[in-house]
Amino acid sequence: MKLETVEKKLHVTYPKEFRDIYETGAMRWLCSKPQAKSHLFPNKLLEPEYYSYWNLLEFSVVEHMRGTLCLRVELDRGHWKEGVQILPFAWDDEGDAYFFDAALVTPEAPVFSWAKSTGEVGLVNHSFENFICSHLCEPVLNGKIPAGHWWVQNQLRWLTPEHQAALTSSDPDVLEKLLRQTDCWEATDYVSYR
Repeated sequence: MKLETVEKKLHVTYPKEFRDIYETGAMRWLCSKPQAKSHLFPNKLLEPEYYSYWNLLEFSVVEHMRGTLCLRVELDRGHWKEGVQILPFAWDDEGDAYFFDAALVTPEAPVFSWAKSTGEVGLVNHSFENFICSHLCEPVLNGKIPAGHWWVQNQLRWLTPEHQAALTSSDPDVLEKLLRQTDCWEATDYVSYR
């Protein structure tokens, strides 16, 4: 399944930042084509040791994940804010889901997260670029992978020049600051419970 098929089925549009990377061909593996796996974008199937804590959703499961998120909130006696169009794109090993609000029309692509443990929804990154940057920065800062490793270098193309310079500096203080700038948790009113 392709990105365009998901958009038609769900009557939504992926944010420009996400779509731009997709259109380079770097996300071909999300179309459920094993022969199209690529190192051009973080891919847990190929690099589990580097991205052991989150993974992008293949396009074939986006609709199911969207339904699951809606159902989970309903089972917890809650409801989603009127007008929100959740568009899940990733999940982590804790069961938390990352999504865009397709109803937002902004040049950036704010990333939201539904926390499985609490049912809360928060803004976790102010843009998709920040999402990528923070998830690259964390393993470098924690010493799991060096900044000069080919895999990190391959992902730099999706970052702003400022974030590229900070990430490759290998300075712990600079990396700590970068992580604080790109990663956040801001509560939202996207979900309310009775």
